[in-house]
Amino acid sequence: MSMNKYFLLIFYLLLPLLMVSCTTSYSPMNTKYPDLNSYMSDMSIVADDDSDVVVCSGYNCNFKTHIKFTDSDRETIHKIFKSRDFRTPYEERQMIATAVATIETVVGPIVGTENDKGGVLENEFIGNIEKQDCVDESASTTSYLKYFQDNELIFMHSVVVPQSRGALIDGRWPHFSATIRDKKNKKQFVIDSWFRDNGEPPVVMELQDWVYDWRRANEVQNEELN
Repeated sequence: MSMNKYFLLIFYLLLPLLMVSCTTSYSPMNTKYPDLNSYMSDMSIVADDDSDVVVCSGYNCNFKTHIKFTDSDRETIHKIFKSRDFRTPYEERQMIATAVATIETVVGPIVGTENDKGGVLENEFIGNIEKQDCVDESASTTSYLKYFQDNELIFMHSVVVPQSRGALIDGRWPHFSATIRDKKNKKQFVIDSWFRDNGEPPVVMELQDWVYDWRRANEVQNEELN
């Protein structure tokens, strides 16, 4: 068998595996998108004048639902960040995780994702508005983080382009997560909502660990907030 035919065979063998991973496409996010605005524009998750956040669902962001918070919703979300006048970056990450979970409980019944389970890899859910893969989760969470930033609820972190890891050939599924950067030490942290059920606090861990310590990264369901 020629070398070219060998590589073609490997490609076609891996293609079905790629299609049932938590995303239907793979690309290094930090090279594809130069900044957050370009990512949000390309994903069409920029909130308009009649919405506060945009929720992706249906796998690979097939559906986009614009959500306008009620006054009660807004008060509940904002109160999470105003509970401490003086905070550390670690405490702000805790607040972010709590607020993301809170927003999921708000938008879940509207979109239909209130019963979406974490860590599910099922190709059959493509096109189901009530299900979310990691592309949906990373995009939705990024929209929530942008809301926090625009409303000055967070000030110790900045929202950056979601990050990706895994390429099948390295033994890992392609996976994406929303990401923030600590303004003081410049470290990046993933806010990974995919591993846990809708309405539960997302996994918060340092990007370097999430990308390179893949064995630990595969057991993050039980991780404490970082």
